[in-house]
Amino acid sequence: MDSQTQLGLELLAAALLLGLLGDALLHTPAWGVNAALWTGALALTTYGLLHRWDRSRVRRFGGFFGVLGALAVLFVLRDAALLKLAAGVAVLAVLASGVRRLEHARSDLPEAAEPHGLLVAGTRALLCWPRFLIRGIEWGSVRTAERSQAAAAVGRGMALALPVLAGFGTLLVAADAGFERLVYGAVAIDPLGIPGHVLWLVGLGWLAGGFLYGVLVLRRAHPEAAVLRGVRLGIVEAGVVIGSLNLLLGVFVVVQLPYLFGGHGVVLATEGLTLASYARRGFFELAGVAALALPLLLGLRRLLASERGHALRWYNALACAQVGLLVLVLASAAQRMLLYQEVYGLTTLRLYVSACIGWLAVVLLWFAATVLCGRVGRFVPGAVAAGLVLVGSLYALNPDALIVRVNAARAAEGHPFDLAYATGRSADAVPALLDVLDALPPAARAEVAAGLLRRWHEAEPPSWRTWNRSRLLARRAVAAEADRLFALVGARPGAQEASMHVAAGVDVDGGAGGMVGEAAGEQDH
Repeated sequence: MDSQTQLGLELLAAALLLGLLGDALLHTPAWGVNAALWTGALALTTYGLLHRWDRSRVRRFGGFFGVLGALAVLFVLRDAALLKLAAGVAVLAVLASGVRRLEHARSDLPEAAEPHGLLVAGTRALLCWPRFLIRGIEWGSVRTAERSQAAAAVGRGMALALPVLAGFGTLLVAADAGFERLVYGAVAIDPLGIPGHVLWLVGLGWLAGGFLYGVLVLRRAHPEAAVLRGVRLGIVEAGVVIGSLNLLLGVFVVVQLPYLFGGHGVVLATEGLTLASYARRGFFELAGVAALALPLLLGLRRLLASERGHALRWYNALACAQVGLLVLVLASAAQRMLLYQEVYGLTTLRLYVSACIGWLAVVLLWFAATVLCGRVGRFVPGAVAAGLVLVGSLYALNPDALIVRVNAARAAEGHPFDLAYATGRSADAVPALLDVLDALPPAARAEVAAGLLRRWHEAEPPSWRTWNRSRLLARRAVAAEADRLFALVGARPGAQEASMHVAAGVDVDGGAGGMVGEAAGEQDH
């Protein structure tokens, strides 16, 4: 058996094990320590295979392991579904960056240094991984008599072990209720859920295997790269596209200048325009314009990669003008969001999109400082680093707690307080809700207290897989304030009628449905 076949078999085994582990850990309503464990398992597997097959790259990947470990820790710090989604996206970006970094060091992959190299590297690794399993492994050399005998021996051993485990397991299950719940929770099989388990196993196994393949095997350019290099545009075609968009953006910015610098007065003085319609109509659309314009500029720059001299100078001039216009567009979007927040308060969607606007502004300026100045290879690492800083900042900011505090401060000024929305936030918001409870009107206090008791007091603890620090602190905080909360809802701790006030109506675990619920629960009034 040659070394490539042996490596391929080890990669396949690692992918299958990580897929099985991912299905066992991550196929749950919510993520917490389970996501941290799977991310850590992927990092340890990568380290082990690199140490075995190419020790020279272990040191090069030191920063990669550090970043991946830090992202794994984030899953156990906060409970907000969108925060954990952001951490998951960051993990994917870091994995693609790891593959891209190795490709960037290989002279036969010139597109790896381009701004789109992150997407190309990740996509190539995932798409070429199955082809490597079929063509790169000499399956004939694996089918030896010795290995067949070993597999048969393992099969016979498992056949003998199953009835032994079943017999002893039955006795142990009957001996302890806690062990019974653990066993049934681990081995219970729902026929309708089998396709879901298969999808999780295959999806996570493919993701892990593609990444490991990209790190350890992928070494040369593939035919699809040559196809991309054959597509070119002249500066006239690219200039028409960028110039026409600049003209459109310029007209829009000129129209927006009075509102941008005039504030509330200009908006209210405009006939047929209200603060609500001004903010609501344009915020998300303007953010979308900026988000779509940057890939357009990057794509046109990629198609002009072979151009030199005046063509590149024209492109840089037009792109620089567009960056300036897009920054003004983002400023208009940010101003609309501030007005919207003043009128209707803060929500999860508004906060996260505002954070993304800040990231887009940084990336646009970084694009001007790198791509337009001839330092193309530095763009992607800087953009990814800015994204990681954004995710870390959101975790430090604690969005759900901030939303509660901001809206409670508005309520103290006479604005309405959305009780259902506030009590429906994640465990991250519980300490903030307890802090602002006394500042709310009496009726609101009772409803918030009932919501906190319903979700976090004496409810059945979630699975260990979904444990995180924020949930633990929320349960402890509510338990410490239980007497006060029961007094607010008019029930004594432990009284029979308390259950009527705190009847279950909210899923404690939140989970994948919780992500949808948060997005669907956004109210734009």
